Amino acid sequence: MGGSGYREQVGERTTAGSAILLLQVAASQAEIGPFARRDRETPEAAARLYRAAALRGRIESMGLRARRGR
Repeated sequence: MGGSGYREQVGERTTAGSAILLLQVAASQAEIGPFARRDRETPEAAARLYRAAALRGRIESMGLRARRGR
């Protein structure tokens, strides 16, 4: 009977280890946290990237409107 408690503890540790590994893989894919690229490490850099993407989106949508209007 003492063995079943040990197995439960090992199972819990294995589950926790798997969860941490999956979290690290997700962070790596999203390039956030310790896996962030140098230019994405600060909130200011993230805001700069967001503004650039928003500006590109506006420019592209203006281009589509201009083409449709012709």
